[in-house]
Amino acid sequence: MPTNDMFQSAVRPDGDLAGVFEYDEDTGYFYLYETKGNEGRKIVSAIQVIVGSPDFEEGDVTILWDVSEVMVGLFIKGQLWAVFDAKTREKYGGNYVANMKPLIPERVTRAFELIKRPATH
Repeated sequence: MPTNDMFQSAVRPDGDLAGVFEYDEDTGYFYLYETKGNEGRKIVSAIQVIVGSPDFEEGDVTILWDVSEVMVGLFIKGQLWAVFDAKTREKYGGNYVANMKPLIPERVTRAFELIKRPATH
């Protein structure tokens, strides 16, 4: 099982927001991160993804923006596990458990159907 730190991010094309996943050998969080603004860079919101040792590696983690660039999603092994809506600031998913399904509304997962998703390992 991997025990090293992990970090993945994806900045929205206009450069104002990013989805960021960080795992520090004990916990992993998915952040909505503001990259511009009067106050500088800051975390806007967070979703706890995992506590303890993951069954995935950094290469199994992908962050993608939907085609409308409104939602950013965290994919683990090709499965959407956490989502931020950048417009409403709503958040979905988290609490990764191997071989389980995330709790993300169907209308939210549909937003990612038109993009190329990462392959599962």
